[in-house]
Amino acid sequence: MKQPVLITLRGTQAYGREAPETIELTTRGTMTGRNGKFAISYEETELTGNQGVTTTFLVLNPRRVVLTREGAVQSKMVFEEGVKDESFYELGFGSLLIGIYAHRVASELSEAGGRLVIDYSVEIEQSMSSRNNYEITVTPVEEKPCEEKTAP
Repeated sequence: MKQPVLITLRGTQAYGREAPETIELTTRGTMTGRNGKFAISYEETELTGNQGVTTTFLVLNPRRVVLTREGAVQSKMVFEEGVKDESFYELGFGSLLIGIYAHRVASELSEAGGRLVIDYSVEIEQSMSSRNNYEITVTPVEEKPCEEKTAP
């Protein structure tokens, strides 16, 4: 199954004692799924600062998600409750070692859409950097066929 979807992503970041920052993005993308596994993909825009990047959330099961970014930025982050994942975040001019510790991963996705929540901490070069949270809502949309017009 592959279908067009409307993706509403609410992301919150908190650095140390600073007040958390929240952004909300609504965009069109695709959702594919089979045997309880789902992939949610969308193209980043200038608004997110990652123009030219395709972001994909691969939901392997309700408690394990892999986030990949491909294009101008290359990264792969694995979110699994209670597990720390380390990887390199490629910035185009160099890379950083990042550690991801997932506090909570919860997927309520089906072919009818649903919700995905990921709450995690980030370490950069083995120093605590931020606490982040993604709340993603996926809603299938019907593609309207183009109307053909004929000249009178």
